[in-house]
Amino acid sequence: MNLIEKIYFGAPPLLQNYLISLYGYKLYKRRYTGLYNELRKEIEDIKEFSVPKIKALQEERLHQMVAHCRTQIPYYQQIFAELGLGPNDITGLQDLNKLPILNKQTILEQSHNFRPKNGAKPFMVQHTSGSTGTPLALEVDECTYKLAMALLVDHEESHGVPFGAKRATFAGRMLKPADNMKPPFSRFNRAENQRLFSSYHLNENTFTHYKKELDKFQPEELIGYPSAIYDLATHYQNSNSKPGFEPKTIITNSETLLQWQREKIESVFGCRIYDYYGTAEYVIFAGQDKAGIYKPNPLIGITEVDIGPDSVDTGKLLATTLTNTQMPLLRYNLGDTATIEDKTLPTTGTPGLLSVNGRIDDYIETSDGRMIGRIDHVFKGVSGVQEAQVVQRQAGSATIRLVKDSTTRFRESILIANCKQRLGDDFIVGVEYVPKIPRSRNGKFRSVIREK
Repeated sequence: MNLIEKIYFGAPPLLQNYLISLYGYKLYKRRYTGLYNELRKEIEDIKEFSVPKIKALQEERLHQMVAHCRTQIPYYQQIFAELGLGPNDITGLQDLNKLPILNKQTILEQSHNFRPKNGAKPFMVQHTSGSTGTPLALEVDECTYKLAMALLVDHEESHGVPFGAKRATFAGRMLKPADNMKPPFSRFNRAENQRLFSSYHLNENTFTHYKKELDKFQPEELIGYPSAIYDLATHYQNSNSKPGFEPKTIITNSETLLQWQREKIESVFGCRIYDYYGTAEYVIFAGQDKAGIYKPNPLIGITEVDIGPDSVDTGKLLATTLTNTQMPLLRYNLGDTATIEDKTLPTTGTPGLLSVNGRIDDYIETSDGRMIGRIDHVFKGVSGVQEAQVVQRQAGSATIRLVKDSTTRFRESILIANCKQRLGDDFIVGVEYVPKIPRSRNGKFRSVIREK
């Protein structure tokens, strides 16, 4: 724990609110001033562009980015030389496949070779959590960072929440020591009219305090991890109570939103969830539209779905930055998979995504080698489940860690039958009943763990 953290955690809640707001104003200035207003206008303008015009814009900016990489980025200078690629060999979206797919391990091992030769100072350095085993420090320029902030604001506003409206955030922030179970359980960031709630202290004994704090605050939006908001919804349901506020929308991020989470959250709060997919690398922003389709924004990057021979609509999710000259990533493997909306359309540029299915590591392997994603479908029609996590240690079998909902009857036989129907009759399923499923160190929930 550093000195700033010691001062914060040793302070009373009122002073903590002041310190959080002070930091919030610093972030506000960094996020929402200067270039931000120009970028917001560009986001609005491109909504009126035709598909050919968007493609032309992306190709123009791709050409500029490749030229920058050719003159400034040592890693790409070497790659272009090895492949014999000249200045005009990558001008169209279809030319991207001339480049190799870039993986996180390469960046980790050669991060110094992705920085520009001119020694430009980054606007900020984004550290990933390392929850996937590959933590990264990514340098970002001002345009890219503020564009990412503007895209989130646009996503919220497009679903009825104006900039500056009251919002309650449930994410992985440590607002108070884990063993301090005394209320209040939220802190206020005055800079953004945001009340931050701890995701680490919510249980059946503290829920009444969360409910009172939410009712008093009256947020127009809930935003945060799906698992954290789902946990909150479960406590409302188990206590046979209802929210004393009416959110206009719920925005989720950072985890794969599972169908059974969506159903309970929307039922409890009486509004729609509009999930979005973004990454610490700032190479993609894909928000759900009214129909639930993830729409990658064409300004921040080019999106590809690399579909292999064993599928017609699902593949690895790749992204190429169109803005970040500080540490450009071309054909970067995000480590996740996605299912495209329309199999007849090109899978490069801004393809609509039916779903972002989670990391490749989150797939379940059958005894015959098939890789099955979106395992949450096995819970369809199964009542009495509060929360579940699938753990696989070897192909052809898995254990389901399950927290039962005491208010509804659970039938294990239906769950096992669903698993066998989706994974094969020879698939071995075990059920382990647990009181709680632990989160990762940054508070995120993983629906599937492969321990192979």
